[in-house]
Amino acid sequence: MINHIFILRRISFIILIAILFISPFSGTWDKAILLSIAFLTSSSLTFIAMVFDKRRGGISYMFEFFILFFIAIPAVFQISTQIFPWYANLHPQYICLAIGLISLSHLAFHAGMAFHTKKYAGVMTSTNRINLDYRDILFYSKWAWSFAIVAMVLAVAAGPSNLFVGRFQIERVPFEGLTQQFLFMCRSLSLLSMIMLLFLVKYSPNSKIKIQNIYFLAMFLLPFIAINYLPALPRFVLFGIFIALSTFVIDYFNTKNKASVAIFSIVVLFIVFPGIKSLGREELDLSGALLRADSSVISSYLLRVDFDAFMQIVSTVEYYIKDIGPIRYGVNFIGVILFFVPRALWANKPLDTGQIVSADLGYFYNNVSSPLQAEALMGFGFIGPFVIFFLLAFYISRIEFHAKSLNNCIPLPSSFFIYAILMGFIAIVMRGALNAVAAQFCTAFIALYLMQFVKSNIRFNKIKQLSNFNVSKGN
Repeated sequence: MINHIFILRRISFIILIAILFISPFSGTWDKAILLSIAFLTSSSLTFIAMVFDKRRGGISYMFEFFILFFIAIPAVFQISTQIFPWYANLHPQYICLAIGLISLSHLAFHAGMAFHTKKYAGVMTSTNRINLDYRDILFYSKWAWSFAIVAMVLAVAAGPSNLFVGRFQIERVPFEGLTQQFLFMCRSLSLLSMIMLLFLVKYSPNSKIKIQNIYFLAMFLLPFIAINYLPALPRFVLFGIFIALSTFVIDYFNTKNKASVAIFSIVVLFIVFPGIKSLGREELDLSGALLRADSSVISSYLLRVDFDAFMQIVSTVEYYIKDIGPIRYGVNFIGVILFFVPRALWANKPLDTGQIVSADLGYFYNNVSSPLQAEALMGFGFIGPFVIFFLLAFYISRIEFHAKSLNNCIPLPSSFFIYAILMGFIAIVMRGALNAVAAQFCTAFIALYLMQFVKSNIRFNKIKQLSNFNVSKGN
């Protein structure tokens, strides 16, 4: 099996390198179609290789799923029909260059994965052989309860009625400033709390604390459902929540599980999600479910704004090549880290990259996505996509390396929490725009690292106290 995976990846790499060298010298619709089909072939091969690779888990699955079903497949249909979301008028020269940029990013991602695999070849992580003691269980339980309470407080601050506003109605509601930030933050923390509670219920060896967590989980379930009201969620958020919570029943390192989830994900993407969207508009028609499985309907569906990722990458390449505005020199990524600073205190807080590009190109609608490839290009130029995706791949590979359970052992809690959360938010990170969605994924990560910082300091202080005690005893 390892040999088959190796062959699939090598064929994919060869195709990506060929696209990378051909794309700068291409500028016709025929070549754009050929390049898009070539990239579709490559991404299909890497997706299949990922499914069969037992070293790759749920984050890798979500990344490759996004590349294949939200960039590669829509690109082929959109270029073939020359119809793009938001009625964009794209030139084949920039389309070809964009396919080259996406190929460069994908190459860098798999180079980062390969680098981590080679660096830690033969290393068996000891973090999978831990035993959760009473103090650890109690520590994580208190933080899980605290995150849930803070999430509910933020939900109240956002305005309870706003929780049930569908995203298609947001433009008609005064979603401004801190209100929207609170909404994103409460959803992020609620998911983190739910993941921690499920982990503690499943792995806690202490029956007393386990029962307490079960009671708290039962009480938090209704607020969690209200905070994450299905029709109000973008499909990327909704899909991420389902995937993140499924980690407790599905082993995403297992080949059969990944294959089964892939089939299920396709059904959800093309049939279930449109149904949920109809429910949010109060016009759900169950009789139309089978019609959505028709190939012509799916083809039209791939031309919608939900699949605007490829179009936005092309638009960003056009913006960059024409030198319409300067690159952002990483300001867009700084804005992500400091998302919690209100614009009232930071007058020059970075705008969304998608908003800047679409406005300067004259699009009539500016609240659009900005995929990570476009963000990296705007942040650092052509070197940006290679560096960003290489580092992202290394980070993902490291998380999956530590989160994987061996021989039914308990995974390290901190690694598993990050693993599940990143599974839930990687599609949001990939689609962007980063400055628009930062609160949705950064809140959970900041909360996690704050918790680990406190835990590390508690352990350090105990070790220091024990050391001082031994020294004084020796004297």
